[in-house]
Order: sequence, then structure tokens, then C-alpha cells
Amino acid sequence: MAYIGQRMTRVEDERLVTGQGQYVSDITPSGTLHLAVVRSLHAHARITHLDLSSAQCLDGVIGVYGPDDVLPIMKPFPPGMVDARLQARMPTPLATGRVHYVGEPVAVVVALSRYIAEDAVRLVEVNYEPLPAVTDPVAGEYADPIHDGADSNLAAEIAYRVGAGADALKDADLVVQTSLRLGRVVGHPMEPRGIVAIYDSEQQNLSVYAGTQGVHGFRKSLADMLGLSESRIRVVAPDTGGGFGLKTRIYPEDVLAAYLAMRLNRPVKWQGDRYEEFISTNQERDQWHRAKIGVKRDGRIVAVVDEYYQDQGAYTPSGIIVADTTAVSIMGPYRVPNFEAVGKVVVTNKVPVGPYRGAGRPQGTFVMERLMDHAADALGMDRVQIRRINLLTPDQLPYQNGISSRGALMTLPYGEYQKTMEQVVDAIQYEQYRDTVRCEGDWRLGIGIANYLEMSGGVGFEGAKMRLLSDGRVQIATGASGQGQGHRTAIGQVAADRLGLPFEQIVVVEGDTAAIERGIGTFGSRTMIMAGNATTQAAKGFRQRLLAFAADLFEASPEDLMWQHGTISVSGVPARALSLAQIAEEALTRQQELEYEAYFDASGPAFGMGTHGVEVAVNTKTWEVKIRQYRICHDGGVIVNPLLVEGQTIGGTVQGLGTALFEALIIDPDSGQPQNASFLDYLLPGAGEMPDFMITEVEYPDPTNPEGFKGVAEGGVMPPMAAVCAAIEDALKEWHVRADVLPITPNDIFLQVTRGGAHETRSI
Repeated sequence: MAYIGQRMTRVEDERLVTGQGQYVSDITPSGTLHLAVVRSLHAHARITHLDLSSAQCLDGVIGVYGPDDVLPIMKPFPPGMVDARLQARMPTPLATGRVHYVGEPVAVVVALSRYIAEDAVRLVEVNYEPLPAVTDPVAGEYADPIHDGADSNLAAEIAYRVGAGADALKDADLVVQTSLRLGRVVGHPMEPRGIVAIYDSEQQNLSVYAGTQGVHGFRKSLADMLGLSESRIRVVAPDTGGGFGLKTRIYPEDVLAAYLAMRLNRPVKWQGDRYEEFISTNQERDQWHRAKIGVKRDGRIVAVVDEYYQDQGAYTPSGIIVADTTAVSIMGPYRVPNFEAVGKVVVTNKVPVGPYRGAGRPQGTFVMERLMDHAADALGMDRVQIRRINLLTPDQLPYQNGISSRGALMTLPYGEYQKTMEQVVDAIQYEQYRDTVRCEGDWRLGIGIANYLEMSGGVGFEGAKMRLLSDGRVQIATGASGQGQGHRTAIGQVAADRLGLPFEQIVVVEGDTAAIERGIGTFGSRTMIMAGNATTQAAKGFRQRLLAFAADLFEASPEDLMWQHGTISVSGVPARALSLAQIAEEALTRQQELEYEAYFDASGPAFGMGTHGVEVAVNTKTWEVKIRQYRICHDGGVIVNPLLVEGQTIGGTVQGLGTALFEALIIDPDSGQPQNASFLDYLLPGAGEMPDFMITEVEYPDPTNPEGFKGVAEGGVMPPMAAVCAAIEDALKEWHVRADVLPITPNDIFLQVTRGGAHETRSI
């Protein structure tokens, strides 16, 4: 049977849901020591005194370490992504001189148990001289630098220009401007970060178990920090409960645990808790935009201009990828003849920003879709109609929008953008809402539509290494590291298809540097594009390798052999046949490894697209927002497994709805202290807040890779914010509510209604 395109349930699930998974927290080798972290209580302060003596005296404590005690690793982390536009601000494993955010590591304790280590942390005495905290990126650009030796807090300036840029606004009949704000969100994978480091002093090898999205990148960064050869480090990502981009980078705790494991010659384990996720793991969104759109009276876009700030937090662990991807995502699936985006990346006294599901694409989508809605309103035009006028049409594709990204000019492939939108317009019954006010008791109903373009893959390479196992099964190793996406199922489907084998005969191994020498990892919706195509390439070479080996056994030419359902036979002589198990047995006898390794390099990013439509109900007494129905049409290229795609799309959409309605880490503007760093106060969407999602998949194969795959993991998170905001405005249009600041909460709506319409909470 053909496996690509089948709705197969995940092979990973039975083991995980029956409690047989193995996460970092489950791995505790004999003799393990436990590490706990002394973290800064201040957003910005000088460290005037550090006394470790009381903690060192506690029974069960093996050691307490400040910066002076771990000097060999006290150097800045290697930059995440080198860019000439960036003046990188990278941390050291422990803070020296001053701290830059609440939660920054100051010292560490190693003890016989985690309980003892946590008790000892409270005995470490740290004296601080508080300094003014920079919490506003706009004012912070010109505030005193928070880093010693820096000229300013401006880490980078990003600029893109297409056509006449901002100058083209003078040719528009109408220019609409809006200020937009996306709050700071915390990623919160189910499994907090953690690491177990084991050092073999005799072999001088280091083994690491870590919940990372890229074992090879993790190994390289660890080698750089420890001064070891990569060949002496093995990194394994066991079962990992979510990543969302937050686990793409190496963190201070990883280096400290590995270094102390080597120094003490005992396994060292650090397992973060939920509170530490709030104050020490990279965060995202947190942008301020002042955007303009110029249009003709018939609705055609003349120009789009955006000035924005990225609140980067204290460091730049992943470079400017979030802010840069925001800019290149703004134009989306529309014809925009003139475009200009200028973004400023400003460091502040907050937890550093790194990619979180979408990595700038949701921000860019939010800007464009909000501009489309406001332009339509200003023209007195229907919000869907202005999109019909400006969406790219099949005769205009492929379309180059004038921006280079990821080393290639952005070229949008064929796809029927308008047809995709119309499917959602019909499914959500949009036409029934036009020019009406719909009420159900105290509830007002509204509807919103948002389009998006999902840029995926297109960076670097990924590999697949096939090996014949002794029982005749085929093992495929890849550098991709899954965190719940279902890689073993999807990659297994591709391999089974391309090898002509039963799915059950495929074994997928991921997230282990010992299994395949090179790899990059799982992020940016890249795995099926990169690892999927590498699997196809490896399958072709692997078959040829097995045929050549079988030809030697048969004393025949490889051209005279047939491969059918995993059995190799001589053409015309069906009795002369060997199964893969028999071939494996012969290979074992001859002491030969039957394997083949292939790598796929992308020629540029792939582009999917789609539309989300949502109906909301807003209570006019409490201003509560409920989502009544949600419709999605998504282009995922050639779809390997529709069930997995639907799961990824829904998961991303729920996270986008969280950003829209619930989530924001509140930071005190004066002290820089987080005010809601627990699930008692930081709201995540649950099943009770979510509707049933209806999803339609369309398939337009991408021309940048032989299999036609596109990414799907981040498409769901991109349009929900704009769609929900549009629907809320539609429901409350008699009050002239504007939903341009996220999250849009009942209190925000109440304040707008009582003040007589929209108000800007912050202008840039």
C-alpha cells in the first residue's frame, strides 16, 4: 500500500500514554548528584557580595560554586545566529558583576538530593546594589546601557525596502495608521528543561541526556563551552515533552551540569521546575508596532510601512531571528508593490527572547491582517472584499515579493489563495453576518477572517541513515529530534513508501548524535521538508546497496534482480529469492554493515498558506469572550499524514488563541519583577475554552524539494490573533472597540466601552 497520505495513528503513543516513556526526569544513574541554581532576585543590580559558606556546611552538599569557582567555563556563550546587523549580547553561565533579569543564575549547588540542593540554595547569601531596570524597549533604546562596555541598548536595526517604500504612501488615496502591541508570552512545554551529564574519566567521554530540539547543535555548543572535541561528547534527546523553539539553544544550567559532572566525576542532574520555566527559559512575542497602509479607493494596496520594536530581554541567544522573520512575514499572501519595515531590537532587563512557535511569523501576520481590517473599515468596504482584491491570483504565481530571506529571494509558488479563503468564508457562513448585529440574550456575535503565509524549512540540511538490522527490519536514523510531532510515524511512512516495505518493518531513531554524525534539528517547520527528503534519497541509495550485496550472493548482475515487498529475487527465477532477514544474516556472517547515508540541502524556504475564520460571542455584561466555531483551510503541500497535520494545526491554533485572549507575562515597569509567574495568575487556554475545530487540507506541492513537502507545525499559530481580534470588533462595532493590543481581555474591552471607544495604551 501507499503510506504517504494515510491517516495512521502514531506509533509513539502507546508507549507514552501507558507510562513507558522515558524523559530526562526519569533518568537518574547510580550515584547521581543534583544541581540547583541560585537565581537573581533583581532585574538589574550589581552583585556586591557573594557568600557560599553557610550552604557549603549543610549536610549532603557536595559543593557550592560561584563564578570564581568555575572559571574554565566563564566565557560568553557562542552566538546563536551570526548576523552582521547584530551586536550580540551573550551571557556567561553565571552572572558576573551585575545581574540583568530576575532569574539569572548567580551560583549553583550540587548535593546528594534535589531536596538538599534546594535547601542549600536558600543559604547562599547574595548582596545586591539595585540599578534602574529597563523594561520599555522604546525608552530603553536611549537609556543607560544595561551591559558593561556597550554603547547603547540597541542590539540591532533591521530594514527592508521594496519599490519606493514609505515614499509611495503619497500616491495612496487613503493612509491608515495603527499602533499594535503583542504581549510577552511564556512557552511552557509540558516538560520543563533538564539535563543529565555523565562523565567517563577513563575514556574521557561525556554523555548527556537533554530535552533539546537539536542534539548536534547542542553538542557543538557544549564542546565550545567545555573546550572538548565534539567526538568526545554524545548527546541524546530522550522523550521530550514539547519544545516550541524554546529548547533549540543551550542554557547555563546545561554547561554547569556538564562541567561539574566532569570535575566531580559523578553524574550530575538538573531538572527545572515550572517556576524556573517562567524566569529562566527564553520567552517571545513582546513587540510594539506602528504600522501604516496606503490604499486606493477601490481597495488596492499601494504601500505598507511598519516601524517596530522587539523587546529582546537581556541577551540575544538566537540572534535576530524573531525580529527579522517578523519583517519578512508582513506582506503575507498579498500583492504589496511598495513595502518598508524598520525594526529595532532593544535589550531590556527581562528574560531573553528566543524563537517560540512561529518565531516572528505570528507578529508579521498580525500586523498585515490588522491593517487590512482597518483599511477596509476606513474605506467603508467589507473586510473580506478587500482581501479578495489584494490576494495573489494563480496567474501571478510564482510571485517574488522583492525580499531575500534565508539566503534566497522569497518566491511564492502556485497556490489558489482566494479559493482557500472562500472555503473558510463559506464554512463560517460569513455572508450571513454582513451588515448585521446578531444577539443571543446578553451575547453579541461577531466573525473574523485572517489569511497567512507559512514560510518553512529552507535552512541548512538534514540527514537520514538507513541500516539493515539483524531481524530484517530497516533502521532510519535522523538528526531531527521530536518533541511530540510524530516524527517516527511520518518518517516511517515516507521510508516504507519509498522502500516498498510494510510500515512495521521500519524503525526510526532520532535525537542521538551516536546514531548519525551530522544534523541540525527540529524547528522552523523543517523536519518533513529536510528529513523527509533525506529519507527518500537514502532509500534510493540503500536499495542499490542491498541489491549490490544480493547480486554478489546470487552471483548475478544487480540489473537482473527484482525488489518486491522487501524480498530480492532473480528475474525470471522466483525460487532464487532472499528476504531482508536472510540478507541480514548473510551480512552478519560476512561481517558487513549494510547501510546508506544521505543528506538533503534545501534550495530555499517552502511556502504554505491558508485562512482561519472564527465566530465569537461577547457578553455585554461581563465582556467575556467565547469562541463559538473555528474553521481552517490549510495548504501543507504533499501531506504525509493528515491526522498528524490536523493535530499540529490545532495545537498551533490553540497557542495562537492563548496569545490573543489569555497569555501575557506582566512585568512591573519600575522594578522589572514578574507579577504573574505561576499558573494561578498566568492564564493558559484549556479544553473548556476551545471550540471544535473544522479543518480542510489542500495540497499544492512545493517546488523547492523533490517530495513537494511544506511545513505545517507553525501555520496554526499565525492567524488566530488577527482573526479573533477582528471577530471581537465585529461583535462590538456599535461601541467602536479596537482590538490592537494583545491579549484582548474582558477588562480591556470594558475600559474601551466605558471610555467611549478605542484608546491607545502606548504610542510609538
